[in-house]
Amino acid sequence: LFQEKRKRLLAVATGLAHFYHRCLLEMKEADAVRRYLKSRKFGDDVQAGFLLGYAPKGMFALKKWAAKSGLTLEEMVDVGIVKQLRSPDDPGCHRLEGCLVVPVCDKAGRVVAFAAGRINEFKKTAKYIHSPKTLIFKESNTLFGFDKAAGNIARSDHQEAIVCNGLEDVIRLHERGFPVAVGSLETGFCDEHAELLRTVAEQVVLAFANN
Repeated sequence: LFQEKRKRLLAVATGLAHFYHRCLLEMKEADAVRRYLKSRKFGDDVQAGFLLGYAPKGMFALKKWAAKSGLTLEEMVDVGIVKQLRSPDDPGCHRLEGCLVVPVCDKAGRVVAFAAGRINEFKKTAKYIHSPKTLIFKESNTLFGFDKAAGNIARSDHQEAIVCNGLEDVIRLHERGFPVAVGSLETGFCDEHAELLRTVAEQVVLAFANN
């Protein structure tokens, strides 16, 4: 039963990532996020490669997509993108609404969580929040971009990894020819992350920015 539920939630998270990506491409209300990504010079290839997305405001679009996909509000809660329902009649609250959405994958490349950025166009910054701990996601054993970087690290001359504390920093490094970059989430860099990197890396460069 546990494994069946995990498999189901992994499928839900993957579906959500593609839903948010389509919203970024197609929705008028995503204009501000598209302008932000353009200002950061994140082109179409990067947006598609990291499956960047936009979470619509409110619950209407999300609930419509969920119903069409045969998903329930409870599954949205379980995957961490809707706040806990207080009663069967509670419409829920979309945690990520109005945000730039960055899917977070496990080491096997399966979407397990989301980082959501509130866009500040004036400052050209995004303040990110991350999914809570769920059945399929734990921050301390997840490194953003590891699924894309692991093979590159293992094949590189010095088997060297670059660890950042910003998701956009990781994306930028991959785009600029450093596909060995990974990122820690809100927990920072911990022992479990080091153990994960030890499976592919001999050396690690920490590139943490001061906030």
